[in-house]
Amino acid sequence: MQHIVICGYSRAGTTLFYNMLHTTVINHHMLSRESHAAWIIGRHPSAWITKRPLDIFEIDAIRAANAYGKRLHVILMVRDPRSLVVSRHQSVPDDYFIGWDRQYFVDDGRIERTNPGIVQIHNAIARTQARGDLDSVRILRFEDLVADPEGVQAELGRELGLEYRGRFSDFHRADVPEDLRRALNGLRPVDPTALTRWRQPEHRERVLEQFSACPALFDLLEQYGYESDRRWWEALQAGSAADSSMSKLTTTVM
Repeated sequence: MQHIVICGYSRAGTTLFYNMLHTTVINHHMLSRESHAAWIIGRHPSAWITKRPLDIFEIDAIRAANAYGKRLHVILMVRDPRSLVVSRHQSVPDDYFIGWDRQYFVDDGRIERTNPGIVQIHNAIARTQARGDLDSVRILRFEDLVADPEGVQAELGRELGLEYRGRFSDFHRADVPEDLRRALNGLRPVDPTALTRWRQPEHRERVLEQFSACPALFDLLEQYGYESDRRWWEALQAGSAADSSMSKLTTTVM
């Protein structure tokens, strides 16, 4: 038997991916909500899949709770850091959800900006990748899942022995439980435009502020294969300067 743990960055598609699995996989058990892998793995001897982004910090606890000696596979969800820092959650409509240092904690009406941010999560991902006591650890980029959901579905089927009924890309046609809808900000088909939302003018200052405050984000961007240099940064700064000049010109004319 095996247990598949989905974790990694919040706002990196963990809920989208879990919904795709939840509506297609027929040979693993899954709950209709986010759950702690450490709580499930020691109570159920059968094959399971669980999803909770911050389980990235609980790998030791999950291994310790593995009373049935299941094979343990970890899928780490990552996303372009520029997209992460401009992402929103419907529970916090007036603010960006995650930054380099902190993200919001949302539970039963409590909303606090106390959970770990991008850098802390990256460090936990790096530690998990370096471990030698897990049966498999793989990175799944949000962008790859959105670009080719059926390709990812087939690949995981081969790697992890998943059996399906239906296609990943049809997940939105299923009766998705409310707990698995909330983080999606609405049930809809996969939206490729989400991949470049950080380029929109209204998010420009947010990206500039986050990368200026934490230069380590540049390294993450290149490490995950999103950029090979900083020409994008120069273009973003130029766009911001042009916006500022236009704003001053408009003010003067008025």
